[in-house]
Amino acid sequence: MTMPAPQARQETLTLLAPLLLVLSVCMPPLGGGLAKDVSQGHAILALAFLRNALAAAIMLVIVRPSFMRLTRAQWGAAAALGAALAIMNANFYLALARLPLGVSVAIEFLGPLAVAMMGARRLTDYLWPLLAFGGVLLLTPLAGAERLDPVGLGFAVITAGAWAAYILLSRHAGRQISGMTGLALALLFATLFTAPVGLPVSGPYLSSTEMLAKVAAVAMLSTLLPYALEFVALRRVSTALFGIMMAMEPALSAIVGLFLLGEVLSLSAVSAIALICLAAVGSSLSRRTAQ
Repeated sequence: MTMPAPQARQETLTLLAPLLLVLSVCMPPLGGGLAKDVSQGHAILALAFLRNALAAAIMLVIVRPSFMRLTRAQWGAAAALGAALAIMNANFYLALARLPLGVSVAIEFLGPLAVAMMGARRLTDYLWPLLAFGGVLLLTPLAGAERLDPVGLGFAVITAGAWAAYILLSRHAGRQISGMTGLALALLFATLFTAPVGLPVSGPYLSSTEMLAKVAAVAMLSTLLPYALEFVALRRVSTALFGIMMAMEPALSAIVGLFLLGEVLSLSAVSAIALICLAAVGSSLSRRTAQ
């Protein structure tokens, strides 16, 4: 007997879920590398604004939220999430302009690790954030890393803090707003919050069809496609597997930085990225065994 089409489709998605997860993890490093390449000689905050704006426009068309039915609490939750998203994206791009891609992504992973530590129940759970912190220390002048821009490191740390806030606020928004509406509204607010610094200097990115296509590619690779793939995959794979795959993102970013941008990292930077990846994997596995 032939199974019904909806059931066959669901089984196909279940089989493809690990591949979709791999793709969702590979896309943000590619988006970051493309963003750094496209922004050469232009205001990088304009790219952050345009990324948010394009992603928001597409999400609002897909979700089509009923604005009139939203409560004050829902608007507040979306605005707070959008503020965290705006700070995270803007500071990541500012860090990206001063630091290698792999280093920027590695440092921002301190945010999720800090959130994981908040729910720690065992002494060993604190090992992983400490391991990640040791990796970050390898990127400072204390380990002889004078070539790394201290201002860029500061922007990356702010990105990590904003990512931690985004995770916590996402949980709150998820309780207030159903489905993908919360993300669509958060992207709308992120666009509004980044408009004052990005819109006035966005002209060069709008000057040609080629540049517009690159901006669209950045938005798709950095935001829309990863979220869409994760939305499908997370229903069909364990959160532990998702956490382990996410932990590979700093290493993937370093590889993208090497081949796309020609960023050759020092031994201390490679060691730091390895420690942070190990910490992220360990934290994910610890949460799995604790459940």
